[in-house]
Amino acid sequence: MPITRRAVTAAALSMLTAPALAKSPRGTLVYVGTQGAEAGQGVVAARLDPRTGRLTPLGLAAETVRPTWLAAHPVKPLLYAVSEIGNDGKSQGEVRTFRADRATGKLIPAGIAASGGGGPTHLALDLPTATVLAANFGTGQVAALPILSDDTLAPVASVVADQGSGPNPRQKGPHAHGVVLDPTRRFVLVADLGADKVFVYRFDKTTRALTPAEPATEALPPGSGPRHLVFHPDGRFVFVLSELIPEIRVYGWNAGRLALVQTLSVAGADKAAVARGGEIAVSADGRFVYASARGEDVIVTYAVDGRSGRLTEIQRLASGGQSPWSFAIDTSGRWLLVAHQVSGTVTVLKRAPRTGKLALTDQSLAVAKATSIAYLAAQH
Repeated sequence: MPITRRAVTAAALSMLTAPALAKSPRGTLVYVGTQGAEAGQGVVAARLDPRTGRLTPLGLAAETVRPTWLAAHPVKPLLYAVSEIGNDGKSQGEVRTFRADRATGKLIPAGIAASGGGGPTHLALDLPTATVLAANFGTGQVAALPILSDDTLAPVASVVADQGSGPNPRQKGPHAHGVVLDPTRRFVLVADLGADKVFVYRFDKTTRALTPAEPATEALPPGSGPRHLVFHPDGRFVFVLSELIPEIRVYGWNAGRLALVQTLSVAGADKAAVARGGEIAVSADGRFVYASARGEDVIVTYAVDGRSGRLTEIQRLASGGQSPWSFAIDTSGRWLLVAHQVSGTVTVLKRAPRTGKLALTDQSLAVAKATSIAYLAAQH
């Protein structure tokens, strides 16, 4: 067969484009928050293949002190990270802005803002109001930080202080541990481990002012230690996970008011003495809720009744490591990655979107003092 000019041109183009394609990484960037506070420690990066679940390590992405919680921008290559300092109450913590290099996973520092209190442990990122909310565990404050046009954070626009204590030695004062904005963006809910309460604050979308709502709190049984909370996608229910007494409380939500629907233990039979609540998440379709129990070291899967919000346990699976501090479902919905603080590992669980059930894979990554997971989707 004769070689034509068109064939030569096509071959040349193929040679030119093949290396470029080979250098263009595919997959989801995974960032792991840690309790690392020494030189050479901080946020760790990996790449997840959403087709196979393969996890490829990329090494240290940014050296920073105690980035225990991360929040990734859903579109831009941006990551916000706490610096959990100031737990002694003598100084404020920080929220840091990083720009991500999609090719290497490296994080480039872009800005630092005070967190509005000591020991920040949780962030909520809201794009419609251009706000990052920070829960400060050490001192019990919750702060609203505006996002500027360059995606860095302005100084705190508003800060409120939780009040209260509990019977556990870890509850000598308020400890804001989880923060979430309700779907209407009119209210901010805070799980406070020290006060045994869920605080409800009004949120002004324009000024970002936080003010106590009425009623301002929902009390949990003494010693519960509420840790994290999440809204159902339809906005009608709130799921609250407590740490010290590992339980989930399901609440109905109606314009600033919580109504208890159900209470159920996360701990397995005879495990209540060792289990501690870690993380809670709801699937994008709202059909399943997941919770981790540290000490017992399991991920528990619940089916959600779409009408009542009530949960039914359908699976209890070993998480693949020690102390599943946090976890997150990836953007494809097919994988759930677990950060284990004690064993220093990140494990990959395969998720069946139809049934909600999980299966342990052979994919694991060593990350010292791993505490949280954030995803940055590939650019297409």
